[in-house]
Amino acid sequence: MQRKSVKSVLEKICSGNYTPEEEIIAKHWLHKLNSKIQSGYSDHDLERVGDEMWDVLMKEELNHPTKIFKLWPRIAIAVAIMMVVSAGLVFYFNHINLKSSYTAGIAPGRMGATLTLASGKKIRLSDAANGEIAKEADIRVTKTADGQVVYEIASQTRNDDNNRSLQGGTTKYPYNTLSTAKGETYILTLPDKSKVWLNAASSLTYSTTLNEHGARRVKLEGEAYFEIFKDKAHPFIVKTENQEVIVHGTHFNINSYVDEGRTKTTLLEGAVGITTVYNAREVMLKPGQQAELEGKSMVVNVANLEEVLAWKNGLFKFKDADIRTVMRQMARWYNIEVIYQGKVPDIVFTGEIYRNENASQLFNMLKFYKVNFKVDGKKIVIIN
Repeated sequence: MQRKSVKSVLEKICSGNYTPEEEIIAKHWLHKLNSKIQSGYSDHDLERVGDEMWDVLMKEELNHPTKIFKLWPRIAIAVAIMMVVSAGLVFYFNHINLKSSYTAGIAPGRMGATLTLASGKKIRLSDAANGEIAKEADIRVTKTADGQVVYEIASQTRNDDNNRSLQGGTTKYPYNTLSTAKGETYILTLPDKSKVWLNAASSLTYSTTLNEHGARRVKLEGEAYFEIFKDKAHPFIVKTENQEVIVHGTHFNINSYVDEGRTKTTLLEGAVGITTVYNAREVMLKPGQQAELEGKSMVVNVANLEEVLAWKNGLFKFKDADIRTVMRQMARWYNIEVIYQGKVPDIVFTGEIYRNENASQLFNMLKFYKVNFKVDGKKIVIIN
């Protein structure tokens, strides 16, 4: 075991000259001190020591502008508190080898998806060349230089005729499905200029005209973040297995993975209304709220927006998450299989991991929380 004093580690962190191991130790102390901080210090104390730490960080940034601080924003306050109240504390820390033998073999997810046309033709977007990749019902589908799929109306006059026919119910138009496998994510621009970020193991199905009986309708499986172009005459409707979200020009996230056992709809901007297959009464959300549908019951709470949007911003972010929740997300992104041998560990996780890191960071996190596991190819066995 390697003996580490609080003072020596914190001095290195404040100077910006710290090792990956020392960063992990500081984060570990943060987790351990959460309950003590909440129960033992007033808001005034927290604010005071937080200000002191930010002063230190700002001075360091001015003196060393090329250094990058990897600490979480909230660590600054916790570290400051530790500097004030933890003099003389010694922590015995089991050394974590960041250059683990597991670093090879399991890479993070990447930009990729499969586009399935109405004809049944499948286009692997990672293999398709940039430029036009398909054309259906006067809609041109292109792949941009940065790997996104964009739908464009080729002829506005023709599209107006299509919409009138569609609203009259006499014409059917082709549907496309954009789907990501485990370990893939993708960005889609719909014909109305709305943008959709699709998470791993998800799919979005939509008409190539996007206009169905006067409304813009899509069907989601999995998770996606939406930025919807405003069009009061044509509401945007997202259908999942057990609910419909009616949108009037807004930014929101829907997590509807079947294995999560619930659907979470989180609103960032604008307004959405939600109806379910169990209750036609529309539940309205305000920005910053999250509706959680589990079974027939729906509850609305204040959302943790950083946690909800972490996947879109290139992170895994957990706050008191159980191991099954953590490993479901990891399995989708790293395309791994998770098996529990014996009793599932009763552990909660708080922290974050960059999604562009390979799976060694996941294994370090499991070690960090003293989870016993073994790796067999892309199979992770949690042992208890």
